[in-house]
Amino acid sequence: GGGGGGGAVDAAPARAPAPDTPPNADATGEDDGSKECSPTPLAAPPPVSEGGDGGLPVTTSAGDLAASNGAATTMDAAKRGSHKKKSHKKKPPSAEDVEEATKILAQYGFIPGERHTVSTLERYSDYFKRKYFSKNGRPVDVSVRDLEGEFWRLVESPCGRSLEVIYGADIATAEVGSGFTSKTDECADNPGQKKYATSPWNVCNMPYNPSSCLKHVEATTGITVPWLYFGMTLSTFCWHVEDHHFYSVNYHHFGDPKVWYSIPASYSAKFEEVMRRRLPHLFEAQPDLLHSLVTILSPKVLRDEGIPVYRAEQHPRSYIITFPYAYHAGFNTGFNCAEAVNFAPVDWLPFGAVATEQYARDKRYQSVAHDQLLATLCDGAEHPSQSGACATIASVMRERVEVEKARREATFIDATATGAQIPIAGGGGPRVGKRVRMRAAEDDDAPDLFEKDCAACRADLHWAGVRCECKPKRLYCLRCVRECKCVPEKSVMFYRHTIEELEGKCARLEALAAAAAAG
Repeated sequence: GGGGGGGAVDAAPARAPAPDTPPNADATGEDDGSKECSPTPLAAPPPVSEGGDGGLPVTTSAGDLAASNGAATTMDAAKRGSHKKKSHKKKPPSAEDVEEATKILAQYGFIPGERHTVSTLERYSDYFKRKYFSKNGRPVDVSVRDLEGEFWRLVESPCGRSLEVIYGADIATAEVGSGFTSKTDECADNPGQKKYATSPWNVCNMPYNPSSCLKHVEATTGITVPWLYFGMTLSTFCWHVEDHHFYSVNYHHFGDPKVWYSIPASYSAKFEEVMRRRLPHLFEAQPDLLHSLVTILSPKVLRDEGIPVYRAEQHPRSYIITFPYAYHAGFNTGFNCAEAVNFAPVDWLPFGAVATEQYARDKRYQSVAHDQLLATLCDGAEHPSQSGACATIASVMRERVEVEKARREATFIDATATGAQIPIAGGGGPRVGKRVRMRAAEDDDAPDLFEKDCAACRADLHWAGVRCECKPKRLYCLRCVRECKCVPEKSVMFYRHTIEELEGKCARLEALAAAAAAG
């Protein structure tokens, strides 16, 4: 079982970007799902802390390496339940959302750990490593490959149930500070570090790079504001993709290596099918299990299913970049500190559109209002400086408008008569008797649905939403309009733009894209 995670896994290629390379310059194409980038010409900033308590508190989570048909429930924080949502933006998750996420993690062996400082967590990890990897009571040297073999042996055998490790994951840099120099740092003790405050490779800057769609999104913990991660020996991060299928970047500040595994996005759907087939009992109990970061399956099992898996070792002062909708997982070989954040060059947009529909299907909380963000990108694309992004934005916008058009038609006209293929919950004929253009949030007769969510699937209602007289405080998106069974005359659809206006915007973008392509 020990070789299941390592030896035969293909290595992910490494690249060394130039000092002034923008964060998305190496993030094109699908490749293997991740890249290791070691910017050797660019000296790394000092680590968050090395030695001493540093006064930095680290709240940990704990879990056992419990195996079940190749699945391990290992420790990570409740990441998917702890986002603070801002513009393009929706209200933060409710207390019920966070409580539910905590219950899910506890169900699979994740419990809150003790509170540590950096130095006490390092001492705990070193003590664990010395005691666990010993012979006749004496510590023995172990290589990364030795650790990797033991990690997968524990995952794939029942003995993993009796071993508990802790992980200081998802620590908000907004509260404790980043390991990178900020623009407000004086750097009195090391003036040479000041230049890194504006470096494009400073992970605090990467979400707001001029070519990143997330530059339009306000500070959002875990998405545009980095998280810190303090790992210990054998602690792991389970198979997952990023929120909204964003790109991610992870910088290793100091400590022992991380081992990463990644799957190309073109195999992600097959990966999900394999996980459901291999672990049916877990998915029956928790259909959205993959959103919870609690499941791991060995690379050997995945390779046997025809899914390519790539491996990378991440050492201090190097970056790992993951690609949209590329599943990744890994573990820590010892105590270390890393910092991670999301970013989104324009080629992320098609992945984001797919993710939005998946979130609505799964009734999953959305961190970013995609329709609102798309509208902002469309407005910005008409500026000459954004001509290179026009083609992608125009394509995604055109597809989205066609979907919106079909949904609006199905809301008013019998879908079977029009031949509409867009799914509308409940089927049947028209569901809305009146259409009103949005005016202002305080105008109850024509409210602006900015930052409002569908009561059924939690989708963004920026473009349109429906309200019925029977429950005037409940709003539905056009996917879920038939959740209400009242006669159409009781319902009204509020819309921001007519379909003609949206198609006109598409036409302008397509013309700009054609002009840019013509040179």
